[in-house]
Amino acid sequence: MSQGSPLDRQAPCPNCGAPMTFKFAGARAQVCKYCKYLVARTDRGLAKVGHVADLVEIPSPLAQGTTGYWDKKRFEVEGRVQIDRVGASSAPWQEFALVLQDTGDAYWIAYAQGRWYWTRAVEPTPELPPLGRLRPGAQMQLPVAGPVVIAEVGRRKVISAEGELPFVAAPGVVTPYADFSGPNGTFGTLDYGDGQSIPPKLFVGRQFDPATFKLDSGQPLEAPQAKVEACTCPNCGGSLPLVAPGTAERIVCKYCGTISDIRQGGAALSALGQAPRPPVNPYIPLGAEGMLRGNRVICIGFVIRGTTVEGERYRWREYLLYAGPSLGYVWLMEEDLKWQFVTPLPPGEVQAAGMEAIYRGSRYAYKQSVSAQVEYVVGEFYWKVQVGETVQATEYQGPGGVISSERDESEVNLSFCVPISGQEIAQAFRIAPPPAPAAFSSFTGSSGGTGAGCANPTLIWVVIVVIIILFVILSDCEGGTGGGGVYVGPGFSGK
Repeated sequence: MSQGSPLDRQAPCPNCGAPMTFKFAGARAQVCKYCKYLVARTDRGLAKVGHVADLVEIPSPLAQGTTGYWDKKRFEVEGRVQIDRVGASSAPWQEFALVLQDTGDAYWIAYAQGRWYWTRAVEPTPELPPLGRLRPGAQMQLPVAGPVVIAEVGRRKVISAEGELPFVAAPGVVTPYADFSGPNGTFGTLDYGDGQSIPPKLFVGRQFDPATFKLDSGQPLEAPQAKVEACTCPNCGGSLPLVAPGTAERIVCKYCGTISDIRQGGAALSALGQAPRPPVNPYIPLGAEGMLRGNRVICIGFVIRGTTVEGERYRWREYLLYAGPSLGYVWLMEEDLKWQFVTPLPPGEVQAAGMEAIYRGSRYAYKQSVSAQVEYVVGEFYWKVQVGETVQATEYQGPGGVISSERDESEVNLSFCVPISGQEIAQAFRIAPPPAPAAFSSFTGSSGGTGAGCANPTLIWVVIVVIIILFVILSDCEGGTGGGGVYVGPGFSGK
């Protein structure tokens, strides 16, 4: 909208007196660019709400004032908010207030893990389901959205904002929320407000193709590929690859095991403690790049997880790959030298009930469900990974592969697993083929019935002799055992 539009509204900032102009007729608030106060627009004039913090540097092709076409409709970005989860601070995300210039309709645009989403507030707000009844994985019907699955339940707060906003985003006020997912890319949020000045809201939208955006700047809506940068471990000073500073939340030093939170924007790390070193080196080296199934990927993380069944411990190894902004994150999982290529699924695309799950019209039979724990971790991760975090992992097997569901008290994550050969992985990363099963799984544990109890007796004696020799050598060494201990976080914050 132009400055001369009859929808303009001008008034002095109630905090500093500077002139404020509301270009967007539907705007309910604006951040004063002089004093950084959030100012609410009411029928009785402007009212100050509270001071907003400085914006966190989160890379994006969108910014206040960005203009262009979305599906051939003219738009302008009028403002943005930055939001952080309560209990998982230092990992904020941002949402942009976009207004269609012909109609004045307002949308929220957000980017997360390789996907772009839009949402709109449903007006008038319908009655929301009771917050206390919502659980990750719960299926329900919502107005406008239809059948959905609750993906995440938590609490959040606005930490910063700029420009004009279609609602009053009071900074620092905690509001409960639940994100949901539905078929065909449906996505949305139940915002329960604060019970006082912030009313409940229902936002409904869907995932969209960024190619439908044409920015006047000529810049694509997303960067073409990932680029490895470097940050410094705050404990040992080692140089660590950082592939996705805009979405990474935690990094574990591959040299000394220090766990650090990543401050949004990149290189500054905040040390938390020590993690135990993995007993084996990753088969795919951290930082290794390759072309895997048509996508350029970079190996950024390595995790060993395990579960106990009837008193016996079984383990498997997982590799986190970053495939650039358009695809986001994918995984490779190895168990008994059998490999799986793992891609994320929106929870709403799968309907699980009893002993089966339905995905794209096909039925997948229940296979197993175990409690899985993180034992070792190293590298860069898009959630606040920690040793000891536990999820209930359930698998359904059917056409083309396995549907995996991982759930904890705050969220549920689904993925689809398909077999991939070790030879294909070796060729993709230009590394030697994986080791033979007898030289690998006998030491690290197995879930296929070939664990330590079934190992070659000669090999067991060799291992025992090596352990005795190491024990004697270490007993003669001077000095302590090393400081720091093992860092075990207070709880699982979710992926």
